[in-house]
Amino acid sequence: MEIIQRIIEWTNNNSGFLSLIIFIATIMYGWFSGLFSSLIKKPKLSIRFIEKISFYSKFNVGEQFVSNGFTYEMHKTGFVVYMCISNVGNKDTAIDKIYLGYQKNKPRRFWNKKEFVWLPQWHALTPFQSKFKNESILIFSSLRVRDNPSENSSDFLRIGESITGTAYFEQVKAWGNYSPLPKEDISTDIKIKIIDVYGKKYIFKYNLRNKSLKEAREFNENFGMVENITTYS
Repeated sequence: MEIIQRIIEWTNNNSGFLSLIIFIATIMYGWFSGLFSSLIKKPKLSIRFIEKISFYSKFNVGEQFVSNGFTYEMHKTGFVVYMCISNVGNKDTAIDKIYLGYQKNKPRRFWNKKEFVWLPQWHALTPFQSKFKNESILIFSSLRVRDNPSENSSDFLRIGESITGTAYFEQVKAWGNYSPLPKEDISTDIKIKIIDVYGKKYIFKYNLRNKSLKEAREFNENFGMVENITTYS
C-alpha cells in the first residue's frame, strides 16, 4: 500500500509533466497514423486495368540477322494496355509520360536479377476499336497522345477524377532474347510506369494475355507496323 501511495503522490506532484508526455505521445501517434500526412498536398495515382483491350503479340518480321556465323530470326513485339487511371491524392496533377517494362526472355537463374526492357508509349496512328456482330464499332481513346491533333496532349487529373484509355507500345525490330518472357499460358508479366508533371513515378504490375498478330490487327490495323509506317526511306 505504501508503494501505491507514493505513486499517487508522485502523479499529483507531476501532473503537468505527465500532460506534456501524453501530448507528445498523441502528436507522435497522429504522425505515424497518417493524421498529418493529409496536410501535405500531393497527388497519388491508382490504376484499374481493363482486360478487354489489353494484350501483347510477338511475331517474326521475315528478316534475319547474322552474327558470328549464326543466323537469327528478327522479331517484334507490340503491346496495348487499356486502363483507368485515378488521382486518389489531395493535389491535382497531369500525366507526362507512360512506359511499359517487360522481362527479357532468357533462362531464369537464382543468381540473376530480373532484367526489364522499358518501352516508351507510341502513337498507334489510329485508335483501337472493337467491332460487334451488328457491325457497330466501339472506339477506345488513347491516353496522353491524342488521335486528334487539336486535342491537348497531356491528361489532367483533378482530385478524385479518373481517365480511361489505351496506351500502345511497340518494340523496334530485334533478335535473340529481346522479347517478353512468357508464362505457361503464354501470358507475360509487365510493369506500367507513369511519370506525372512533377516528376513523380508510379509503377504498377499487370499480366498481359497473348494474341496472334491477326487477332491484334482486328483491334488496330497498324498494330506492329508503326515503326515501318513512320520510318522515312
